[in-house]
Amino acid sequence: MFTHYQTTPLEQWIEALYSQHGITAPNQLQIMNVAAKLNIWTYFFDMNSMAIEKNGLFSINIDRRLSAKEQWEDFLHELCHVLRHSGNQMTMPEHYVDWQEQDATNFQLYAALPISMIKQIPLPERKSEIMELLSEEFNVTYRLAAARLEQIQRRILQGIVDHEFHLHTQSHNSTYNPANWSVATKSMMDKLEQLKRKGVSADGQAHHPL
Repeated sequence: MFTHYQTTPLEQWIEALYSQHGITAPNQLQIMNVAAKLNIWTYFFDMNSMAIEKNGLFSINIDRRLSAKEQWEDFLHELCHVLRHSGNQMTMPEHYVDWQEQDATNFQLYAALPISMIKQIPLPERKSEIMELLSEEFNVTYRLAAARLEQIQRRILQGIVDHEFHLHTQSHNSTYNPANWSVATKSMMDKLEQLKRKGVSADGQAHHPL
């Protein structure tokens, strides 16, 4: 299933971070375990989850009114801000704030359901069963499991199309001509075109005019 899956630089960075700190299994993906390994003070109050900086030191508050799965997802979102972003969003240009939030959303998906760990799990055939399994195995909401699975499927589809393109361009007897595509490739290209018309990339991000 994952032969043509292509990781992004952000995804590779997260995988390297986890590997560096010995985080290799889903049961290690817990707030206090990850916070301890990364030396980030984390606490729980009845207020919205947020990352806080004081005198150059960072901490994360998690809204304890949320479910355990929602708390974990909030933690990962705020963790991205701690590890990758700086500055006060209240004083930032709107487009930069939007970029940080999109980056944190992607970070959340990759960090909550690392591809290296998913590959180690026997997955059922039905999509609904896969989402249920991922939700329970990685302690995430069904919504996040569904979003990650759809992202993975798009990435695999893009990888297959890229592979087909490479084969066609490397062949001396064929050119990159839709007439030469296999039935499977034509079907995949049709799906990609549908995604483009909806304004969604292979990575699942919506594209908006600047």
